[in-house]
Amino acid sequence: MLDKIIKTSEKAEKELTFEIGSNSDLILENSITNNLEWTIENFKNTKKGILTFPTKFDMVDCILPLNHQGKIIIRMSVNPEEIINKVEFGTSRLKGRINAINKLKEAGYKIGILIAPVIFVENWRELYHELIRRLNMELTENAKKDVFFEIIFMTYSYVHTKINEEAFPNSVNLYNKEIMTGRGRGKYWYKQSLREEGSIFFRDQIKKYFPHNNILYIV
Repeated sequence: MLDKIIKTSEKAEKELTFEIGSNSDLILENSITNNLEWTIENFKNTKKGILTFPTKFDMVDCILPLNHQGKIIIRMSVNPEEIINKVEFGTSRLKGRINAINKLKEAGYKIGILIAPVIFVENWRELYHELIRRLNMELTENAKKDVFFEIIFMTYSYVHTKINEEAFPNSVNLYNKEIMTGRGRGKYWYKQSLREEGSIFFRDQIKKYFPHNNILYIV
């Protein structure tokens, strides 16, 4: 697969960015396979192209010394600590993720912050305000200099929820018929009015705490 990406990249008229983390968390997987280190080492000498992937894990020390040639974008997924504790079982704590961002930036990686999935719990405004304020306080100036943001609202899947309930019996049910609407095939997302409210909120908060940084999208 990497050979195919490299060939496609080098034949392209413009520089392409390839998402390589759609099916698994590569930082977690790498703790067992070392595949990510191999991938970075073998992609660094391509003439064109960028690789990118998201992660919810902080085990990044093994890739810090790699000569990545600036060709890797790592997007750290974050959420308020309360939501991590109740929903993102088995993932790294928020403090660990923030520390990982700082270390990755010092190692020369391009960094994005993925606020996802945004979950509209009862006190969501307070939780996400505190998250963004904490990012501003705990990220280094170097990390804050050019980090970008992506914001994704949660889509509820009936099938995935049933699978998660078997693996994590104490997980909370995130479906809320009062604020969600059907999207087809057992999936639900937040009603448009709430999505618009959330979009305004996040744009205002990012502008307040990260006035010089870009939001790539809010969906």
